[in-house]
Amino acid sequence: MFFQVFTRVFQKFVYNNKRRGGKSVRFKKKQLQLEEKLEKKCFRLMKKLLFLLLFSIFALPRASAQETCNLSISEAPTFFGLRLEMTPAQVKSVFGKSLKLKIKREGTFFQNFIDKPPPAFLPDVRALYLRFFDRKLYQIEIFYEDRDEQQTAAQFVNVLSENLNLPVKFWENKYEKYKLTCAEFSLVADRVLNPHVELTDEATRTRFEEAQKSKKQ
Repeated sequence: MFFQVFTRVFQKFVYNNKRRGGKSVRFKKKQLQLEEKLEKKCFRLMKKLLFLLLFSIFALPRASAQETCNLSISEAPTFFGLRLEMTPAQVKSVFGKSLKLKIKREGTFFQNFIDKPPPAFLPDVRALYLRFFDRKLYQIEIFYEDRDEQQTAAQFVNVLSENLNLPVKFWENKYEKYKLTCAEFSLVADRVLNPHVELTDEATRTRFEEAQKSKKQ
């Protein structure tokens, strides 16, 4: 597009000069020199524009792609004393006598608090899912009581990021469902039903899904 514009301008300039004509040899010589200078200037300018265009296509996407969340499992957030890679025994120590966990190796713990208040160590929690594989907690999913119906999903994510000390700029939004993808874990947050978060150890989830596929074969 840049080349077409400058070519048209240059051709129009040359055409107008030719229409003016000129009987003297000196005028024609000057006209040719001017045309050569303009042609060189247009060529240099087009080279610069081409360089800028190529730079914007190839260099800028690579630079943005390098910006990723590099947090590891050990740096993943904790919720109410629960963290990824905990063993069932460690989770039981967090629960104390408030909740009973019967899982030893793998499975899903679920508890809702719709008809009864949550224990003191789970304030404002409406439902809790804990998923285990190979004696490790690989996913924590929590639904909260909706204390602020006017709060948007974006506001919820900002509050979450501030409270958990997470980088705000790496969140991706798709249909009001936000996802933070880091080196070894992901965190999903939304307000589709209630305020909701889902923290996942991605490597362990992959191993769990592969194990499930192997069982079906």
